Amino acid sequence: MDVFQQNASASKELIVFNFRFPRLLVSLLAGAGLAVSGYLFQTVTHNDLADPGILGINAGAGLTVLIYLGFFARGENSWYLPLIACVGSCGATCLVYYFGRQAERITPNRLLLAGVAVNAGISALTLIATIRVSKDNYQFVTAWLAGTIWGTTWQHVFLLLPWLICLIPAVLLRGRALEVLELGDEIAVGLGVRLKRTQLFVLICAVCLAAASVSIAGSISFVGLIAPHIARQFTGKKNNQTLVMTALIGGILLLFSDILARVILPSGEMAAGIIVSLIGAPYFILQLLKKS
Repeated sequence: MDVFQQNASASKELIVFNFRFPRLLVSLLAGAGLAVSGYLFQTVTHNDLADPGILGINAGAGLTVLIYLGFFARGENSWYLPLIACVGSCGATCLVYYFGRQAERITPNRLLLAGVAVNAGISALTLIATIRVSKDNYQFVTAWLAGTIWGTTWQHVFLLLPWLICLIPAVLLRGRALEVLELGDEIAVGLGVRLKRTQLFVLICAVCLAAASVSIAGSISFVGLIAPHIARQFTGKKNNQTLVMTALIGGILLLFSDILARVILPSGEMAAGIIVSLIGAPYFILQLLKKS
């Protein structure tokens, strides 16, 4: 409170406004972006187990960002880093779609299996790239791959914020079409929804949200899986209210994980992505057993 009342020392103000506050905002924004991305993937694929991390979208973004940071970057992160992540995410999306389609149709189970396979393959390439990275960048790259938010600054906030400001309202404007899409492809077509165009728009938004979030916060999985499920417990169905609730829960989940990662060790801190995985992996297995 002393900081906001301007009664704190210069060192405390520096810590709060230059280190803690940007880190808090990045946690909220990245968590919201990953959560909304998972919500959109689950809506389009009609699969409640879909998640950008499980489908390989995060891995594709992580690979291209890793290659850039490890071999080409000089100095601070560039403003086009999210675009580099989008290239990797789009490539992973194309692979998942190619291997997941069956007779020109997308089946949820086949898409999930294709995503797991693509994720495994890209993860192997990422490991090889990590081995080949220089010693100076190795520690930073491994921490980034674990999903750490340590060291984020106001520059990272301004890198991520425009993507959410543009994409989430655009998705909300298509909220009615998303509600109809949830009823099934055949019903959506019968009710006048332009199916292919709507699916393409939603997929592009989901890929860009996941890529931008991963490029700033690192490779974090399961946020996009957990947040939509929790949101539907409050709203009961998928609509714009659920989407907003999903964004809030995703941001709070990643923020809570980051805070827990900072205090769980007596010295130093753990990556927030590890905490999210410890929460998300059992949840994913439980949902998978319920689906079976």
